Amino acid sequence: MTTRLEKFREYMARFNPAGDPRGAVRDGLYIPRPGRSTADEVAARLEIDPTSSHLIVGGIGSGKTTQLLVACDRLNQLADTRAEYIDLSLIHDLQSMVPGTLIIAAGLAARRHLEPGDDKVALEAGEQFRRWAYGHDRHVWIPFDEPGEPYEHSEPDDEPEGGYHDIIEEKPLLSSPEKPLDSSVADKAQRLAQIRSGLRRRFPYLVLLFDSLDRLPDPAAFATVVEQDVRAIQKAGIGLVLVGPLRSMFGPHRTVTDYFQHFYPQHAVDVQQDEQGRAFLVDVLQKRAPSELLPEPVCRKLAERSGGVLRDLISLARSAGEEAYMRGADRVEEEHIDVIADAFGRQLIFGLKPAEIEILQRVRQTGTFVPTSDDDMVLLMTRRVLEYRNGSSRFVVQPTLEPLLEQMANRQGAA
Repeated sequence: MTTRLEKFREYMARFNPAGDPRGAVRDGLYIPRPGRSTADEVAARLEIDPTSSHLIVGGIGSGKTTQLLVACDRLNQLADTRAEYIDLSLIHDLQSMVPGTLIIAAGLAARRHLEPGDDKVALEAGEQFRRWAYGHDRHVWIPFDEPGEPYEHSEPDDEPEGGYHDIIEEKPLLSSPEKPLDSSVADKAQRLAQIRSGLRRRFPYLVLLFDSLDRLPDPAAFATVVEQDVRAIQKAGIGLVLVGPLRSMFGPHRTVTDYFQHFYPQHAVDVQQDEQGRAFLVDVLQKRAPSELLPEPVCRKLAERSGGVLRDLISLARSAGEEAYMRGADRVEEEHIDVIADAFGRQLIFGLKPAEIEILQRVRQTGTFVPTSDDDMVLLMTRRVLEYRNGSSRFVVQPTLEPLLEQMANRQGAA
């Protein structure tokens, strides 16, 4: 027989909020959202328009990565398409994002599909991306018999022949209304198009799905990368899906959405007014744990306390399992949920400034929230304020914060 310890160990393993979402999809733990999911919409549109571009935006923990993975799997079932999921945070320091970073990641992903007998130009382009990504030795050749500056290049056999010539450049009278790509980006875009052309005989369509850009600390960096890299990848005839920061929906940086053909806000599940949404969250929990460990009433309470954020749902369920085990219980009870929900709420409220507390109180009492300031955006990005779109858009405070905010308001009223 399975011991109590073994049951709880398995429970904890299945509720690891930091676990790889690919494992959940692979192990059959994925449950589609009610109605048409983001993954369904993205995959369907890429099936009929394989070179289209898509931006998914939402709070941390709202399930964007899972949607990317599901869409990627669906696209790879097509005989004429290759889809590649790229977690940028695993191959690059997000603090160091510069124009060209996405193109290099795209080139490395496309390069993996090249074979020795492919077009020579494509193979050379793939090798160039490897050098851009991981570095290489550079040589400087100085022609002794000709005046001029040293000629810098990568390969010894590239030494220029002949002398230097004066170049007279005439400025064009007409300028393109489209902002030109940076010279370094344009070079990489050309190489990417060469790889794409070389792969076309085996599969006509290539789709790249980029994750983790929602964690970029500087929204201006995201806007710059989108303006350069997204356009360059599109020019290479490659389909593109990006996960972007929540700030892309608000403020001066929301114009980045114009660079994409399709835009998908990923909101929390409405646990207050959406019965199907609550049932979905309960299904997510029951898929991971048997009812003898996690009864249905407990699942419903966890769904309500999570506010409809999938990562918080998983995190709360894990904490509830710990609490039940440490108390010697054989299963999670509603009293355990009360304990861990209070601790979760106190963690969210710890360190907030008076101005942020005031905003939360206003949202709790009136539902009024207009995200314009940095304080507003921080509350939204850290899931202290949640946006629901169940018919119309509305804002609420995270449910575990409500009793704490009410206590604070009562103390201020008594004073």
